[in-house]
Amino acid sequence: MRLLCSIMLSAFSACLAFWALLALISPPPLLEGVSFSRSVEDRNGVILRLSLAADETWRLRAKLEEIAPDAVRAALLYEDRHFYRHPGVNPFSLIRAACSTWFGKGRRVGGSTITMQVARLRLGLKTATLGGKLAQILTALHLERHYTKREILEAYFNLAPYGGNVEGIAAAARVYFHTAPARLTLEESLALAVTPQNPVRRNPLGRDFQAAGARVAWPEREGGARPLRVFGFGELPFLAPHAAGELLAGAGAGDVRSTLDIRAQRALEKTVARYTARYGMYGLNNAAALLLHWPSMEIRALIGSANFHDARIQGQVDGTRARRSPGSTLKPFIYALALDQGLIHPMTLLADSPRSFGGYDPENFDRAFQGPLSAREALRLSRNLPAITLASRLRDPDLYAFLREAGVALPREAEHYGLSLVLGGAEVTMRELGQLYAMLANRGYLRPARLTNPEDAERPPLRLLSPEAAFVTLSMLKEPGESVASSGNQVPVYKKTGTSNGFRDAWTAGVVGQYVLVVWVGNFDNTSNPLLVGSEAAAPLFMDMARVLGSLYPLEDSGGRGQDMNLRQVEVCRASGDLDTSLCGDVVRTLFIPGVSPVRPSGIFRTVLIDRETGLRACEPAPGRTEEKVWEFWPTDLRRIFLRAGVVKSQPPPYSPECATKFLSAGAAPGITPRISIPKEGVTYRIRLSDASRSRIPLTADTDADAGKVFWFAGDSFLGHSEPGGHLLWTPPAGVTELRAVDDLGRAARRKLSVLVAP
Repeated sequence: MRLLCSIMLSAFSACLAFWALLALISPPPLLEGVSFSRSVEDRNGVILRLSLAADETWRLRAKLEEIAPDAVRAALLYEDRHFYRHPGVNPFSLIRAACSTWFGKGRRVGGSTITMQVARLRLGLKTATLGGKLAQILTALHLERHYTKREILEAYFNLAPYGGNVEGIAAAARVYFHTAPARLTLEESLALAVTPQNPVRRNPLGRDFQAAGARVAWPEREGGARPLRVFGFGELPFLAPHAAGELLAGAGAGDVRSTLDIRAQRALEKTVARYTARYGMYGLNNAAALLLHWPSMEIRALIGSANFHDARIQGQVDGTRARRSPGSTLKPFIYALALDQGLIHPMTLLADSPRSFGGYDPENFDRAFQGPLSAREALRLSRNLPAITLASRLRDPDLYAFLREAGVALPREAEHYGLSLVLGGAEVTMRELGQLYAMLANRGYLRPARLTNPEDAERPPLRLLSPEAAFVTLSMLKEPGESVASSGNQVPVYKKTGTSNGFRDAWTAGVVGQYVLVVWVGNFDNTSNPLLVGSEAAAPLFMDMARVLGSLYPLEDSGGRGQDMNLRQVEVCRASGDLDTSLCGDVVRTLFIPGVSPVRPSGIFRTVLIDRETGLRACEPAPGRTEEKVWEFWPTDLRRIFLRAGVVKSQPPPYSPECATKFLSAGAAPGITPRISIPKEGVTYRIRLSDASRSRIPLTADTDADAGKVFWFAGDSFLGHSEPGGHLLWTPPAGVTELRAVDDLGRAARRKLSVLVAP
């Protein structure tokens, strides 16, 4: 008896010593160093893409609390029902398995606990031999000495084989059932519980799968196993390919929850597919689109190309990140800056007439001019000359500085782009453009667009415009009569089109309810197509998508939120935009920023004194002889455009002779000074004296409506005269000459002319 007690005491002491020794030895790793797949989900948890782990295995990381309780319970019932009561090894199970294997004639029975399976899976042990089994037992005890039961069970669910190259219950749930491990049903849980013991035959695609789940003795279960919908490897999700690929390529580990909404993504993808199917025969076979929820700056849909798998259109290129010429889609921000700098209000009169800017002679898209337009109409009709003229008048910031501050990548200095920046002379991305239009909806605050929701605090927004300028600019983009139906309401559309030089890019960008939508149609190989016009190619696709949005979401008008801003509705003259409407018979209401918007009159409507006897203009009122009349004073360049349109704008009557003496003594008559159009400012002219026909240059100036002649001087030398808007040919000397254009009422303009004479 004493001997038996001594043996038992020694054995117990040895066990204690062994257990203490295990505490001193570094523990085997559980999941450290194991590579995992990554999944990309939409904002509601729908899987968009799964990636393979580094060892070409589908293996997704899952915490124990992220696994359905039924799945955990089923695995414990089938694999190791005494898991929480043994130290890593169940001796009774081992003895039973050994007897069955070595002495019995039936099938082999496993005696491994879940901890032992983790040891085998983690260290790659060969347990068919006695040595391998002993190593497995020792490792299991070592694991139990250093890790909690929850940690070991979690490792099992991340390492267990589920057929093929699928490991871990999270990957099995995603691959076979297209669901999250937390949403596994009871039947799915039971079926997966038995798979690790024979993953080849019992996996959901194996021949024994349907009967496998019946092996689990589930107490509350009624009836037999029910058929399950099982997906194959070829049915793995491959949604939103451009966005999902970008997120998988980014830094970090683990699953990625994106801001995408798969409903919007699929709906807009279908819209693009229908569009290219309809117009592909005309060469319009590629497009990209970006949907941005501007209150949160979350990207809800991202279509990088019309077909990711079509190599003919280079479909794997992401058009939302490609740098392309934006055409006229940057024009709204010129008007926004002009509003903020007090240069215009929406009804300010702008001239759409030929002008030269230091040798840059821009034209309109239709190569025609419309004359005077309100700022609102000039922007809505995308007239180039008014926009460029405004851009040339901008102070700090100008358009270049504004775009740089907004984070638009402009690799060259401002001088390289010049005023061509107005018409798309620099390249931007669709995402940059979307952020700029979202800034208008966000009251002038710029915030970055997001594909994910980072846990760290967002950067504070950057204010680039006043709330008033942003709001008014957005209102100027409202298309009359264009709206989309949503929840029984008609929601207006605010949009701007753009066409790049050479017909390579067609754009439409705008705001629809709570969303910014940017659409591009073109070719990634830069192929030109005369149909690539923003209003004709991109705008129809934009409106198709806007109608889809109206069916998906309850939209609200984003342009009706200006009540709390420093804005007023004021009456102005429709023809001139002047606040003084006393001389104007046709008035219209417009938005006005008090203290900022311009109040200086345009000078179009003026009161003149008419001598009743002669019909000439008088200098001073004479009771009974003179009367006041309102006359429209249109400069000669605009009067010519009116005339081309069949509208005759008569000149004011000439002054009485006695007025000339008065004006000469005063210096000049009131009114607008001449504007020299030729020679062009900032241009150096080259002449060849040996060729008389090429040695002369025309001198041309436009004047106020009441001027009759223009007299030209080079320094103090009189050169001759011309009609307003006409020209005088002159052979200039080499060097720099100061030219003066003086109208017959004494108003003068000056310009320096630089001439080089070729030998």
